[in-house]
Amino acid sequence: MSNTYLLVIKGIHFFAGGSIKMSTFFSRVILCFASLFMLWLTAAGAAYAAVGPGNVKVGLAIQADTIGFKTSGAYHLVEQSTGKEITRLEQGEQWQVRVENGQIMLEGRKERLGPFAGPVTVSELDLSFNVLSGTGQAVESSSSGHFFVLNGEGELSPFNSIDNPYAASSQKKTALTAAGDGLNLVSLISGAASARYRGSLEFRVENGKLAVVNELNIEDYLRGVVPAEIPPSWPKEALKAQAVAARNYALQQVEVSRGSKYNLLDDQLSQVYRGYDAETPATNEAVEETRGMVMTSQGRLITAFFHACSGGFTENSEDVWLEQLPYIKGKADPYDKNDKHYDWQVDYTVEQLVAKLQGSGYNLAVLEDIEELARTSSGARIKSIAVSGQGTSGEPVRIVISNADKVRNALGLKSSLFTLEKVYDQEGILQGIKICGSGNGHGLGMSQWGARGMAAQGYNYQEILKYYYTGVEITGDYGRSASR
Repeated sequence: MSNTYLLVIKGIHFFAGGSIKMSTFFSRVILCFASLFMLWLTAAGAAYAAVGPGNVKVGLAIQADTIGFKTSGAYHLVEQSTGKEITRLEQGEQWQVRVENGQIMLEGRKERLGPFAGPVTVSELDLSFNVLSGTGQAVESSSSGHFFVLNGEGELSPFNSIDNPYAASSQKKTALTAAGDGLNLVSLISGAASARYRGSLEFRVENGKLAVVNELNIEDYLRGVVPAEIPPSWPKEALKAQAVAARNYALQQVEVSRGSKYNLLDDQLSQVYRGYDAETPATNEAVEETRGMVMTSQGRLITAFFHACSGGFTENSEDVWLEQLPYIKGKADPYDKNDKHYDWQVDYTVEQLVAKLQGSGYNLAVLEDIEELARTSSGARIKSIAVSGQGTSGEPVRIVISNADKVRNALGLKSSLFTLEKVYDQEGILQGIKICGSGNGHGLGMSQWGARGMAAQGYNYQEILKYYYTGVEITGDYGRSASR
């Protein structure tokens, strides 16, 4: 058997491609072994492969004039409509992307590409392996993402997770099969700012501007969410609770946005996502240790709302927004107490109030009175207010604002958990209001500061989640077993 190559990857051994010449008998032995190996791998399933249910698409820039990128690792540029490769990308080379006459143009150091109707994708370039029979026919093939190798202890590892793999011939000559540290990253560059992301970047034209979408595995997405949503220095069980809540939220958004160009945004309109540069060992560990864990209610994934600080009370979903959800119920929150978001005060003049309300889209030019109409079930938050005065045409107006989160946003406050005191002049004319409150956010579901407090008292992440989300089950495998 001449020119046989043995793939050697840091102590891991397996036969792989090249021009392998072998007897028909030996080739059948290899094929038989490979078939048994793949059957065993299938039976082992998620315990070894540990793959999630799919990818998420995150909108990073929705209306950009021009934007740059560069890659670290193995990437190529693909015209998405045809699936054809445009070019291989050199590591570290910076490209500029812009829209010309409604089409995408790309310009690198050496060449200019386009125009493309789009979308155009910066996609990871997967390695491929082929096992050839004695006649030169391919009898087994796999991409690196589906190619597994055994180490000396009999443990499986995906090939593309191995650093600096190399091939060794029978004469012990070696050659690297891939460069770099095994981690593919693509940087998005806007002016002086740059951020690195796992997965791929998609460039498309939307309303004459560039839209940039990051597509990646949900677990890799969570690596960039958890440290952006919660301090990595907080107790480990709080980080794990955040990872599960964020996973639930992302999966629900994937469901409701099917057919859309992206599932989530990278800011607080969805949940904050900062990509690879935000990752920390502590938060990556929290994501990995809860991999696939989600919350369900009546066999279905819940929408796991969370907020920074409850101010001492969480709320029923229908009091803050509109829909009544059985797992989002209000309760006292003694674990949430902190010095950062409690006992804040805001003072507004009537002119400042008018500006706030106009900024929220309300037709008000002169404010004459503001009234509290209703409170939430807990009694802690203001659920409804009325403002009266004159509209922009001088007509008398009375505007009712409900529910609690609309009140918070209309007045530009951290929370709707507040008391309101009106300030009058000597003639009884309203001059302004004094607001004293606690909390930060809408008050639904898990309080992040509360999770911190519970973890500090020794509660684990499952106990934290079950406290803030009423009647939920916590299950693995992304909730698929719960829905059967």
